Amino acid sequence: MQIGVFSDIHDNLGHLRKLLALYTERGIETAIFCGDFCSPVPVRVLGGWGGTVHCVFGNGDGDRFAINSIARDQFPNLKLHGEYAELALGGRQIAVTHYPFYAQALARTGDYDAVFSGHTHQMAETQFGACLWLNPGEVMGAYGAATGAIYDTDSNSAEIITL
Repeated sequence: MQIGVFSDIHDNLGHLRKLLALYTERGIETAIFCGDFCSPVPVRVLGGWGGTVHCVFGNGDGDRFAINSIARDQFPNLKLHGEYAELALGGRQIAVTHYPFYAQALARTGDYDAVFSGHTHQMAETQFGACLWLNPGEVMGAYGAATGAIYDTDSNSAEIITL
């Protein structure tokens, strides 16, 4: 199974649409968002994508009430998990949080096959034993290239996508 992984949209809808189009071209139907929508506006773009998107909140998500309301009332494909998620997808145990400090601690436990986070806007990938820790970088593109990733559950590896 291939899963889209991305973080830190910060309201850059052009880059978000481009990334979602790439996921669609690759046949990806499930994605994981590691936080920082910023405003509720990206929720509508994600909801319109059609695939399932598991989302956690980050430190830059100002109006969580509106984000939750829009997702709940209009887009059942958006799964909001709060600040942390544990997912079983493609035969893998996956943890998601916005913050790399917590993600790396989770990766070291040995309880997960993969752990994803964002926050730093810097792409990073490290193995902690058998666990892959991945920060897919930023959709926003303010601190360098706009990036996302595709996680392959069969190989427990990730491919970085530059927009």
